[in-house]
Amino acid sequence: MMNAYLNLVLKRPVIPIIVLVAITIILASGIRKIEFDSSVESFMPKHDEEYLEYMAAKEIYGDNDRFMLMAISSKPIWSGETFRAFDQFLSDIEEYKDASPEREADRHMRFQRVLETENAAFADILETFQDDPAFSRFLKRHTPADIRKKARLDQSDIRLLQKQLEKDLALKRMNIIDTILSPFTISDISGKDDTLASYDLIPKDENDQRIIPATDDEIMAYRERLRTNPAFKQLIYAVDPQTGNITDFGTIVKFVGTDDKEAITSEIIRIAEYYNSLDIRFAGVPYVTKNFNDYIKADLKRSIPLVLLVVSLVFYFNFRSFRGVILPLATLGMAELWILGLMGHLGYKITSVGGTLPPLLVAIGSSYSIHILNQYYAEFNLISKSDKKAGIQAAMKHISVTVFLAGLTTFAAFCTLLTSKVSALQEWAAFSAIGIAATVFIAVTLIPAALAILPHRYPRSLLGKDQRKKTTVIDALLRIMAKGAIVHYRKVYFVTGIIIIVSLIGATKLQVDTEFLHYFKENDPVRQNVLAAGEKFGGGWGFNVIIDSGEPDGVKSPEFLNTVEDLREWMTSGENPDLNIGRTDAFGDFIKRMHMAMNNDDPAYFQIPESHMDIMDYLEIFSGEDKDSDGRVDDFEPFVDPLFQNGNILARLTRKSAEKIGTTEIKYIIDRVEKHLEKTLPAPYTFSITGYPIINVKLAHYVVTGQLQNLFLSLILVLFVIIVLFKRLAAGPLALIDMGVTIIVNFGIMGWFGIRLDMVTSIIAAITVGIGIDDTIHYLNTYRRYHAETAADVAKTIEKTMRVTGKAIMFTSLALICGFSVNLTSHFMPIILFGLLLTLTMVNTTIGSILLIPAAIRLTGINLEAPGAKAIETEEEDQGRLTDMPLPG
Repeated sequence: MMNAYLNLVLKRPVIPIIVLVAITIILASGIRKIEFDSSVESFMPKHDEEYLEYMAAKEIYGDNDRFMLMAISSKPIWSGETFRAFDQFLSDIEEYKDASPEREADRHMRFQRVLETENAAFADILETFQDDPAFSRFLKRHTPADIRKKARLDQSDIRLLQKQLEKDLALKRMNIIDTILSPFTISDISGKDDTLASYDLIPKDENDQRIIPATDDEIMAYRERLRTNPAFKQLIYAVDPQTGNITDFGTIVKFVGTDDKEAITSEIIRIAEYYNSLDIRFAGVPYVTKNFNDYIKADLKRSIPLVLLVVSLVFYFNFRSFRGVILPLATLGMAELWILGLMGHLGYKITSVGGTLPPLLVAIGSSYSIHILNQYYAEFNLISKSDKKAGIQAAMKHISVTVFLAGLTTFAAFCTLLTSKVSALQEWAAFSAIGIAATVFIAVTLIPAALAILPHRYPRSLLGKDQRKKTTVIDALLRIMAKGAIVHYRKVYFVTGIIIIVSLIGATKLQVDTEFLHYFKENDPVRQNVLAAGEKFGGGWGFNVIIDSGEPDGVKSPEFLNTVEDLREWMTSGENPDLNIGRTDAFGDFIKRMHMAMNNDDPAYFQIPESHMDIMDYLEIFSGEDKDSDGRVDDFEPFVDPLFQNGNILARLTRKSAEKIGTTEIKYIIDRVEKHLEKTLPAPYTFSITGYPIINVKLAHYVVTGQLQNLFLSLILVLFVIIVLFKRLAAGPLALIDMGVTIIVNFGIMGWFGIRLDMVTSIIAAITVGIGIDDTIHYLNTYRRYHAETAADVAKTIEKTMRVTGKAIMFTSLALICGFSVNLTSHFMPIILFGLLLTLTMVNTTIGSILLIPAAIRLTGINLEAPGAKAIETEEEDQGRLTDMPLPG
């Protein structure tokens, strides 16, 4: 079959190349459609019970655990200038909350009218919108400085401005902002004249504009109003723990639904950057996710060219010829365009795991090109003595089978990850497997076709003065390896045994972490901002503890509310720093504030009333707004369901006793809260815990179980492939030595050095098996061929196999090591560690293939010859031929 395909390719070699180029152009057009997504929705299986519970809670209470938090300070903070800047900052964000279609249509009409005037300049646009300061600020933010300075706008400038306006209008139409909580937008409760009413902390004029305190007396009066409500502390303002003075204003932006929040998050960050007088620090999942996606894009832009550059150097070092670099590069470039374009056309998004795919395909794909070209140069003299196309076909048919088998096993090893329940890992498995198949197909098509067209020439830099093949450093190293396997095989396995024991001990220390914040380096500004803002305001993310009272209106009883208050006090108590809960919010805060307001704002009454009737009266006379008419005042919606049967506690996580809060720490916190509730929650109350951190814990569970399942399936696959290929049961366990030792050492290194298992590092085992089996097949199949030629002399067979296949393995491993090391330049710690671990893995698999496997053969004397059958010829006839035969002409 392979011979027939090669015959088809070589018959008219130009046609296959044209077809490959055409496919590349078609698929490459999909790259423009690629999007990025690192949200929890891109990872969790949609049928998971905890995920469904999480989504159901969001439907009832809103997205309370994935808000955007901003800590805003300025020196001095209590000044008219700071207040005006803060008000404008909030006004610019409010543009994207309940945007008016009529106002936007009027803006668009006036904008177009200015552009239609002769010699229109940016200054003319600003003059037109003098009465619309928020829109003027938008134009300044989104217009490049060079355009703002021009005396006359040209058509390209106008198109740019129109495009920005259209994007802004589309963003406003999404109505993605639900709530903006800040010292200037929040409402408090008044109890004057025996009536409870909600009032704006900052009043508004007849034009719905905030009346900002300007004088010192007005500012001081506002500060007292702000401090009146104890619930506002660490919600909308932060204090210095030493002096008690207010240091920061807090702003929380909550979003609607599960739509992509990257665009609105980017706009809010752009708005913040516009106000230089304000020091604004961000926290919250949307902020982390947005920067995460930005870093993935930056990594891809840098890593793909860089990995191509380093493998090009490996190609040149190996082949010392123009074609030895260009043909593999063309193969890898086409494969990259195919797979990325296919993802774009099919609408799949690149996740944190998917970001490893392009450099991975380049690194792995390079090995196929190296083996094919290595075969061509090994058979150079035989090709020279016959018709070129016929000679190439004869040479390629052997190595093409091996490349096909190696690609097939790598394809299958990656496919084992399709059994994972994590959606992003399933997608990575599918596209990495397709990418491997595409790379093999392109390599066995493009390279033979191009070699048939190009002149038949051997790189002269690889020849000595006598036109014979030089002995290289690689050759000398392979001789040392062969001696170790033949003479010192017992010592080799004694040392290997010690390494395995040490690694197994380290593997027991391995922990799991799927928290995205820990992907950022410790000194990264994103991580620093999130931690700083979160610690000021009790945490930038959290989980929900939902208490079911067992009956409608049960939430309104003082017994229920006091039970919730006791739980909240326990969670934030200084006696429980290991819970790392910085703040809690619940329905009880409103009841306590009502009780305080009805008692002349006496702080002593900021507590749950003893009388159930008082609570019912407070809720009856409270005049809060209910825009969606669901029976809940809008301010209550995050904390109670429409029946007032369930109360929701939002617990925010921050660092107290833990250096960092990852999956392991979250699991511990949730377990402690659950055990406390099981012990203390009175009947008939029940509870459930959900939220973004809980989904992270479930993801960690899927990563661990998926890792074990994937390892089992991959190793079973290796056993099956090797046994079928060699028709020897003993060959299967022999092939597992290389990969088994490598995987154990990898987990040991992770355990000993505190490298946690996450979404990225969890795929290393599949890659190890997928790549390791390639080298194993190459080595064992070549050993089997030469075993008969050396009269069954194991030592001589190992030496000859090492000379022939060992060199190809060394160079392919070098290409893989260089390719994976590009990940060390990433912004993300897991990607860096992924590159480091895979680099070490490639070193280990190489040592395993050319030292552990031949040492095992020497130790056991295993027979690999197929019963009654000739060995399959898949590797070079003899790279040493060039030593015996001078080059023609």
